Amino acid sequence: MDIDKLTIGEARNAIAKGKELETLMGGGQPATQKRGPIEEKRVVLVVDRGWIFAGDQSLTSDGYVKLTNAVHVFGWSGVGFAKMVAEWKSDKVDLRPCADVEVPPEAVVFRVPVEAGWGRR
Repeated sequence: MDIDKLTIGEARNAIAKGKELETLMGGGQPATQKRGPIEEKRVVLVVDRGWIFAGDQSLTSDGYVKLTNAVHVFGWSGVGFAKMVAEWKSDKVDLRPCADVEVPPEAVVFRVPVEAGWGRR
């Protein structure tokens, strides 16, 4: 299918299918709805657009994922993501303190639970 040659009806159908898929993947509820309490623990949070933060996670009253005692995972070299998480104290990992971070839940790509104090030097 050539996207440049879609009819308006085909585009509407594609949007409807996408909304159905979002509902199915969200356990029967749209992905943007709150899903109950969030466990308060330290996590490495990968956010869309490539941002990576770590912090003590909680949920704000308006549904945002909040990281306190946050650090920005600015970059790493010579190791993969898993090794960066495991060996964050290495000089190959560039962590920078930052202000608290609040992220809309739909922007979270994934999160990795880590030990308390992860990233705090």
